[in-house]
Amino acid sequence: MLPQLSRLSQNRCHIVSMSGGNDSAGNAGDAGQRFGLAGLAEAIVETLDQPLLILTSNLTTADVNSAYCETFGVTAEETRGQPIYRLGNGQWDIPELRRLLEQVLPERTLVKGYRIEHKFPNIGRRVMILNARRIEANDGRPALILLTVSDRTEAEQARFELEGHREFLEKLIDSVREGLLVLGWDLRVVRANQTFYDLFQVSPADTEGRLVYELGNRQWDIPKLRELLEDVLPDNNAFDDVEVAHEFETIGRRIMVLNGRRLDHLDLILLAIRDITEQRRMEAQQRTMMGELHHRVKNVLSSVNALAKRSLYESQSLDAFRDSFATRLAALARTQDLLMRAPDCDVLMAEVLRLELEAQGGHEGENYQLNGPDVTLSRETTQAFAMAIHELATNAVKHGAWASPEGRLKVTWTAHRRKGNGTHISFRWRENRREIDTAPARKGYGSQVLEGVFSHSLEGTSELTLHPDGAEFVADFKLRD
Repeated sequence: MLPQLSRLSQNRCHIVSMSGGNDSAGNAGDAGQRFGLAGLAEAIVETLDQPLLILTSNLTTADVNSAYCETFGVTAEETRGQPIYRLGNGQWDIPELRRLLEQVLPERTLVKGYRIEHKFPNIGRRVMILNARRIEANDGRPALILLTVSDRTEAEQARFELEGHREFLEKLIDSVREGLLVLGWDLRVVRANQTFYDLFQVSPADTEGRLVYELGNRQWDIPKLRELLEDVLPDNNAFDDVEVAHEFETIGRRIMVLNGRRLDHLDLILLAIRDITEQRRMEAQQRTMMGELHHRVKNVLSSVNALAKRSLYESQSLDAFRDSFATRLAALARTQDLLMRAPDCDVLMAEVLRLELEAQGGHEGENYQLNGPDVTLSRETTQAFAMAIHELATNAVKHGAWASPEGRLKVTWTAHRRKGNGTHISFRWRENRREIDTAPARKGYGSQVLEGVFSHSLEGTSELTLHPDGAEFVADFKLRD
């Protein structure tokens, strides 16, 4: 130990600075008498795990401790007597250190927590916290400066990485499209992501720090959730894809899939909540649509089969069968196309009439007229009604009013409600300006279709009357909901 250090150990100010008060100073004095002040000072300096430099007033290195030598890879012999700015081949000629020693410390006795950052050639970039103490001698000799160096490089790097991880996790949590709750092991909410707030219409102030069962006026006090968090998760590290349905006061009934993870090293629980309400609704709607499609396909195939059989039955040749079947099949296709275009599967009765009459060469206002209120037909009613109109129109072209240019057709209908029996349609088809046979030899397929449609398919009544100047068909049927 240099003489300066011995002088330092005898300096009362130095003892007081180490003890922090007169009583402790007395104790230090007693210890100094027992072990020798120089020895005690040397032991204290060597005990420090922080690098320590003892500088003279002209900033020459009087002594260093072993912690300094180990940290910066030097020996005490090559350090003592060197100006501090020449240490390590000039590595300590740091602007911030100059400012501390030459500007700040002369105006103060003590400087604590002075941060400098510097890149050393041998040990790389280091972040250091300096504490400096100026000790004045009582005997008028030059002051000494104690300078401790705390290497905070790894600590700051760890803090930086921790903050980076925290920022990454926060952004990751907020980027998840599922609702996410971070719970402590006491089941209180540590954090929630924005998706959770948006989905369940709650705010961070009403969520963070609260018991999960208390959220949303205790809307989350769900028996299945209690079972998962209190019974399943303590015995297992996770639970996956547990479907829970619950009625919430603010957003109504929701169907959720819950996934949980226990983070033992952080004493946290992750609870992911995926809202599948809309998905389940669409799945149910799809099942319904598939069932309806299956039913419609069966109905269409049954209709095609019936058309083929009846057309074959009434045809005298294959050519006649081909023509008859083709026209009826085309009428069926037109009806299906009309139903596909209708967004809600309900079709105006006038649309069905116009579609079929114009397919047979009709021109509204010229050879036919329509007069009646707006009436919508269900899918099943539309299909049956269209087939009946096709038979009436085909018969008008072959044998009725439209067999000659002078022939005319007038279609009228009315709608009226019957008490306790829904809405009924009174329908009338009247052809004129064409002489016809009022006593045909046999009843054709068309007549059978008309009877079948209105008596069976539409649960109504119908009557065909052949007048000398044209056919008249009247029917009454009930609208289906």
